[in-house]
Amino acid sequence: MTRPARFTPIDTAVAQTLTAEQAIQYHYDNDTQFFSLWLDETLSYSSARWRDPLGRTPPQPDLAHAQKAKIDHHLDAAALPPGGRLLDVGCGWGAVLAAQVARDPDATAIGLTLSQDQHDHIAAKGTRGVSVELRDVFAYEAGVPFQAAISIGAFEHFARPQMTRAQKIDVYRIFFERLASMMTPGARFSLQTIVWDNVDFDTSKELLPQTVFPQSDIPFIEEIVAASHGTFRLVYLENDPEEYALTLAEWIKNLRAVKDHVIETWDDEKYTFFERYLRRSRFAFKQRYNSLARLILVRR
Repeated sequence: MTRPARFTPIDTAVAQTLTAEQAIQYHYDNDTQFFSLWLDETLSYSSARWRDPLGRTPPQPDLAHAQKAKIDHHLDAAALPPGGRLLDVGCGWGAVLAAQVARDPDATAIGLTLSQDQHDHIAAKGTRGVSVELRDVFAYEAGVPFQAAISIGAFEHFARPQMTRAQKIDVYRIFFERLASMMTPGARFSLQTIVWDNVDFDTSKELLPQTVFPQSDIPFIEEIVAASHGTFRLVYLENDPEEYALTLAEWIKNLRAVKDHVIETWDDEKYTFFERYLRRSRFAFKQRYNSLARLILVRR
């Protein structure tokens, strides 16, 4: 049997030379089989939703239920009308797309990703009503407008480490303007993103994990609000670092449980890289350097 491709971590100098496509593929095209060993069965590679911040439902008992709760939250928030068109920006391995057409077989769910592995995984399933484009949202042409949109874990990849606050807000504004141009008035956009929390702007630049997620920067909530104001109205916000800390704890546990298999199938370097990055990420959330934000916005 052919051994899967070896993973070689890059240094900061190389990370700063990558294009957006190369940066996404460096992290996410590390073999769907590998990610399936420690994510839940939906391959949701973003924070789960362990509890309702208003306490209306009991906490979720495990990762699988918490990831389903996250997907349900975003579909409920997006409120796609029957038979409507949903856009998922940064669609991962397609869990949201599949869940939407399972709810409404007459719906159309279109995902955008720059990861070849994710694209191929979704395309191979051939789910009715689901399609995926290997394309950046800034270059995507919709043709027919969408009645709802969702984006989970893509917003962190729009800005670049060298950008000033004003430059970041400009990039985010361009994103919101482009998204609004593809949506009908009154359509809802459900957004989930990591945000900076208890750090100032200069410190945030020092804490960026550039060799884990190259050519990426994380937004502050106020940057999102400022950038979206002209095209979207913010109607709901959650901000809870413990949500991601709990998710990362489960991923770490799952990855450690398959350590020997990962090393045998790939190599020790790959296991060490991902285990260390997950531990450090959890520390950042526990220390409130980062938090997890969920926003619902309505297209003006």
